[in-house]
Amino acid sequence: MTTPSTTGAERDALRRTARRLGLQTAVLVLGCLVVVGAAVLLVVVRAQDEAARSRLEGAVSSIDDAQDAPPGMWVAVASPRGLSTSEGLPESLPDVDVMREVARSGEDVWTTAPTDAGTVRVLTGRHDGTVVQAAEDPTESREELARLVVALLAAGAVGMVLAGLGAVWLTRRAVQPMVAALNLQRRFVADASHELRTPLTLLSTRAQLLDRHMTTDWGSGPPDRVQHDVDGLLADAAALTSVLDDMLLAADARSVDAVPVDASALVQDVVDAAQAMAMEMEIALTRGGDAQASVLASPVSLRRAVTALVDNAIDHATATVDVGVSVRGDRVLVEVRDDGPGLPETDQLFRRFASHRDARTSGDDRRHYGIGLALVAEVAAQHGGSVSASARTDGRPGAAVTLELPAAR
Repeated sequence: MTTPSTTGAERDALRRTARRLGLQTAVLVLGCLVVVGAAVLLVVVRAQDEAARSRLEGAVSSIDDAQDAPPGMWVAVASPRGLSTSEGLPESLPDVDVMREVARSGEDVWTTAPTDAGTVRVLTGRHDGTVVQAAEDPTESREELARLVVALLAAGAVGMVLAGLGAVWLTRRAVQPMVAALNLQRRFVADASHELRTPLTLLSTRAQLLDRHMTTDWGSGPPDRVQHDVDGLLADAAALTSVLDDMLLAADARSVDAVPVDASALVQDVVDAAQAMAMEMEIALTRGGDAQASVLASPVSLRRAVTALVDNAIDHATATVDVGVSVRGDRVLVEVRDDGPGLPETDQLFRRFASHRDARTSGDDRRHYGIGLALVAEVAAQHGGSVSASARTDGRPGAAVTLELPAAR
């Protein structure tokens, strides 16, 4: 959990995950214990009720003298010798009217009576010319229930704590393979980015030499179009170097703080860089929206996301691609619209390798891996933003993908 190859933010996230799962497991165990405890209490209460009923029936059918009452039971006996009661009989007992009724009818009667210990059930019956009225003192059964409740609460508390601690421990062990996979991914990104830096540096150097040779060897200077393409080649090489640097920073065990970025200028740079590809595919690439919009982001990451959006739109467009920047409250929206076939019927648009196109269906020689929009979604999530895709709101065919990021204050 605390290996040096993980960042502090990642370790905090793993600890939060372990604590969250521990808490959820503890709550789940608590819910199970509550259900089990309620079932146990219900069974015990019903058992006590049946046992009390049996004891009252036995007392009414067997007792001839109130002094023979068993412990915890109140008894009143009416015989030819008179009325006798057991010790501690509540003020509400005996119920003489009920005893007279039973003496006349000879049938057992169940009633209730208020006492200091609560309302109790009373059974009045007759046998051998004697009328017996019996009620059980609920104090002992309630004390038993109280002890059972305390025991269940103690067991539940201990079980919940142990379950939570066990879940945290198991979660930490379970995420170790995830940490190892994350470290492996980071090493791969770092190695690949580092290895690509050498040929990219050579490419940039050759482009710079080409620019110098054109300036010195070309009589009155190269044509403007040629010079523009060479300048674009230099800018693209510099942008690719920045992307590799960003990948290396992402693979490093350090965090890159977001800074205010002029989103309008960055989007314009991306549109200018993509014009050559758009012209080659006979796509009209235009830029619109607010002139000033600043976001809080990593410049290189934001450039990668916008580039992926524009590249995806050009791939799908039939004739036009519109890139707009707008401000909505404390959010900046970068919307890229195309006039292509629209959105595919899938809910995995922003997942990696979700592309359903190939060279035969896309009309070019490139293989499509479905990485671009997934990269945009990751950049948006890292910067506290979001990305969404929908049909165009102007009624024209095509799709609109919107990247939403927090505005810089």
